[in-house]
Parts: sequence; structure tokens; C-alpha cells
Amino acid sequence: MNRSPESIGALSFISNVSLAGVKICVGLAGNSYALIADGIESLADCASSLIVWNGLRVAGRDPDHEHPYGHGKAEAVAALLAGAGLVVSAIIIAVNAVQELFTPHKTPALFTVPALIAIILAKELLFRFTSRGARTHDSGALQAEAWHHRSDSLTSLGVLAGILVAVLAGPRYAFFDDLAACAVTLLIFYNAFKIMRPALDELMDRRIEDGNADRIMKQIRAIEGVIDVETLIVRRSGRDYLVDVHLEVDPLITVKRGHDIAHAVKDHLLILDSPRIRHVTTHVEPFGD
Repeated sequence: MNRSPESIGALSFISNVSLAGVKICVGLAGNSYALIADGIESLADCASSLIVWNGLRVAGRDPDHEHPYGHGKAEAVAALLAGAGLVVSAIIIAVNAVQELFTPHKTPALFTVPALIAIILAKELLFRFTSRGARTHDSGALQAEAWHHRSDSLTSLGVLAGILVAVLAGPRYAFFDDLAACAVTLLIFYNAFKIMRPALDELMDRRIEDGNADRIMKQIRAIEGVIDVETLIVRRSGRDYLVDVHLEVDPLITVKRGHDIAHAVKDHLLILDSPRIRHVTTHVEPFGD
């Protein structure tokens, strides 16, 4: 079943709320601060999931008078806010984990281990499901959400290692649980950077020079009347692309013929399925000038 981006975002939000609650409850009952910290980080994921879900809903709206280029950049805004949420949660976890390092506490309970293994498996399944949806819909916001799940599963894996050392090595090594929470923050910061950078590129209209741009160039050059392409600028807007192209045509043709060629290019690009193009701006240049 091919789910919509909005439904994938809603499922991700519900899953994050459920798993965050499980982590915090098991952490409190099992005396594991690392697991509680992991649950706090998952609560931040809940906020980011809600942001991503709403961003996807807004991005899916059609262009209107105020937004002639569509609402696609709402996805980039959602991804940027999701990354910022990761940074905030990492700072909270790091501060509290350092404080706990200097506070004597009991060894985590053994039952936290199987509970954490189940959570890791659930998060990895969510990563694969959301990542597949991101590829299907070419969605940066969904890809950011998928990496939230992968980050959470890797974070929980580090927590699991810390708890195992604390449980198996005895009370003297209980601080390994807190060290694991500290180490987790580095991974969270790294993933936040990976999520925020492409979102910033999109919001700043960074030029795309990849396989999609090459395919668009090939499609344009195949249109009758186009001799060459002087300039091609491709930008992302959520799941869609915006194209600005300067066409080189025979300098001796009429203005109407040049206009018809430009329209043929625009009409052809707007019906492409991959990549999906939302808006095309054309400009005609005399070839050889």
C-alpha cells in the first residue's frame, strides 16, 4: 500500500509518543538514567514529528495568489525545526547526564535490557518504513524524520551497551549508564547537522547539480527548436522542483516562434513524473550572440 506523506508523518508521531512513554516508564522503574534520557530525547522527537507532519500537510497545498510557487518549502522549514529540536534535546541530555555522573545511584535493573532491545527493533522498523516513504515521495522532511528514528535506535543501542556494563560489572561501574547518555549526545548532534544542512540549502535556493538536473537538461535539448541551453538553474521546493532556463534559438525566427518554443519547453517539463516540476521560467536568447 502506497501511503501518503501525511499518513506516514502521523504514524511516526503516534509511534514516537508511545515509545517515549515506554522508555521513561522503564527507565524510572529500572533505575536507568540513560534510558530516561533516551526517553526525553524521544519526547523531542514527538515534537519534531508533529512539526514534520504539519509541514507535510502545508507542503501538499496547491499554489495560490500569495504563494504562486506552491508551499513546498514548508517541508524544509519542518526539517530545519526538527534538526533544531534534536540539538535542544542533546543539550538537555548532556547537562543532566554530567550531573548524574557525580551523583551516586543504584545499578540499573536487569529487566531494562530486554525492554530496550524491543524498543531498538521497533525504531529500526520505523526507520525503514519512513525511509522507504521518503524515497517514494522524494521528501526531505520524511527523510529527516526517518533519520530521527535511526538516530533513536542507535542512541538506544549505546544506552543498551552502557546498561549491560553497569549490570554485568557490578555497582562500581553503574556510572557507565551515565557515560552512555553522554556519548549519545554526540550522535544526536551529528544527525542534527545532517538533517539541517540540506534544509538550509533548500531554503537558501541552492542550485541543484545532480542526476535530476542532468535529466531536465536532456529533456530540454530534445525539444524541437532548441539549439542549446545557455543557463539552467534547478532548485528544490519540498518534493517538487523549480526550473529557470535560458534557451538558445535561431536568431532569425519570429517572436511568435520563439514564444512557441519556450512554451513547448515549459509544457513538456511540467508533465514530467521524475523529477516532479512545479514551476518553469523560460527566457529566449539568440544562438551565437
